[in-house]
Amino acid sequence: MSKRNYNPAYIKYGFIAIEHNGEVLPQCVVCMKTLANSAMKPSLLQRHLDTNHPDKKDRNESFFQRLGEQVKRKRFDNTGTIYQRKKCAVKASYEVALLIAKNQKAHTIGERLIMPAAKMLVKNVLGEEAAAKLVSVPLSNNTVKNRIEEMSVDIAEQVISGVKDSEYGFSIQLDESTDVTNNAQLLVYVRYTQEKAVKTELLMSKELSGTTKGKDIFEALDSFFKVNKLDWGKLIGCTTDGAPSMLGHKSGFRAHVTAVAQNVTFVHCFIHRFALCAKVLPQNMLSCLNRVIKLVNFVKTSALNTRLFKLLCEDLGSNHSCLLFHTEVRWLSRVNATRRLFELRHELLQFFKEKNHDFQNDLESKDFLTRLAYLSDIFEVLNNFNLSFQGPNLTVTDFISKLRALIRKLDLWTWNVSNQNYGMFKCLTSVEKNPDGGISKEIIDHLSQLKTELLNYFPDVAYCAYSVNPFFIDPVDVPVGTGEQEELIDIHTDEAAKIKHKECCPINFWLSMASSYSNLVRHAVSQLLILTSTWECEQGFSALMAIKSKSRNRLGTPEHDFRCAVSKALPRIDQLVEKKQLHPSH
Repeated sequence: MSKRNYNPAYIKYGFIAIEHNGEVLPQCVVCMKTLANSAMKPSLLQRHLDTNHPDKKDRNESFFQRLGEQVKRKRFDNTGTIYQRKKCAVKASYEVALLIAKNQKAHTIGERLIMPAAKMLVKNVLGEEAAAKLVSVPLSNNTVKNRIEEMSVDIAEQVISGVKDSEYGFSIQLDESTDVTNNAQLLVYVRYTQEKAVKTELLMSKELSGTTKGKDIFEALDSFFKVNKLDWGKLIGCTTDGAPSMLGHKSGFRAHVTAVAQNVTFVHCFIHRFALCAKVLPQNMLSCLNRVIKLVNFVKTSALNTRLFKLLCEDLGSNHSCLLFHTEVRWLSRVNATRRLFELRHELLQFFKEKNHDFQNDLESKDFLTRLAYLSDIFEVLNNFNLSFQGPNLTVTDFISKLRALIRKLDLWTWNVSNQNYGMFKCLTSVEKNPDGGISKEIIDHLSQLKTELLNYFPDVAYCAYSVNPFFIDPVDVPVGTGEQEELIDIHTDEAAKIKHKECCPINFWLSMASSYSNLVRHAVSQLLILTSTWECEQGFSALMAIKSKSRNRLGTPEHDFRCAVSKALPRIDQLVEKKQLHPSH
């Protein structure tokens, strides 16, 4: 297709010529809009003038020539109005693209929804002239995609730079899962120190094209380390979900990492381990839970039963109108299912009486209701413990203190139940204030089994004695010849350190003491940097599912969108804008 050339006579339509990528384009001297080369026709140029600037269509040629000269002068003036306007437009496009990525939306939403909505709002609030200025903000599909990619690269550079400069090394957590297209996605998060603060960021996300053995995962991570010149020797901790491909001593990921970094501390995710502990139940209580699941499924899997039960609950004025599913892979669902069924037990009894179903016998059974009430109570305790350890910047010491408290509570509750005291179980006491001996024995048996499982699953949980509070540690209890004993004595008499310790969390306290107690800080921070769970990875997979959904399953590798969505580090937009070629046609 041949390209059209600019004719100087086109100035009477209000257009001058501009060159972009070797192509001559017409540019309006009134609104600065650049048209395609195919629009270089008198009829199309006249249409633009009549449609967009009707108040200027009768102006003479000299008027447009003066405007054209002004445009040409400002085009090359980096302090002029045109430059500043285009710079603001480019910056706005970056910020909107970041907003799209943070909300995990499709790139086309910028031009299909955000821009029309912005124009509508500005037009109605500020007027037509202000709305016309939004035309210069580029928000096309490709532009948003490119902006997100540039910001993702900038965030990755910041994270990698921070990991390299981390004085006390870094720790990682990693996990692998499949997305909606059955592709294996590997996520790796890193915790490091930077400017006397602890940061946890996404280090890498990669699609594994073949198998997902320990060797494949290690090779993917090792390749990333080599490309970005990261030192395996600075790795102090590695947290995984405990799968054989991860923690296998012979061919797992752990074996390959140990070969290049012998001093790495490997951690089986505490939350995964606790979920396994919480599954233990005596046979009668397990039967009760299975019966609860069947009862819920009977109502929920039938659309008719669900509607009828909802109508019944509404007629009776119940606080809830539906039951909740129990799902084995969702560890927190047991308390939701049992508690909701317990709260709706009277409505369910009437529902099954009308249907003459044998579930009626369960809901009339004292033993069933007593066990259901106890399960609802104890599952709530276990879920609260699980939830208390889901969040950023949690450390080994946080978990250990909560674990010890839970074990002591189990001992106390066992003693209370053996003495016929059930006040700590609210649902149980609402059903039966003095349960019989058989139920009491089952509760004591369950609490004992739960304590045994906790001690079996967490035998290796240890930490630097003074990492939480150095002011109650005897110097004779720490190694000799490392300088720690002497520094402990010094810090015991440091009143300023005592005040600082009360004001902030342990790891921030130690980072603030780096210049004064280097030996203590080195050991304490190295321990506190170790990630204790794969919580960030699990959160990441949830975000990844939202980005690469069924409606966006052809997205390919959503690495850049994902990084912008989950990273706490913000892209340096001002620097990215300065690097862009602020061409008037952009």
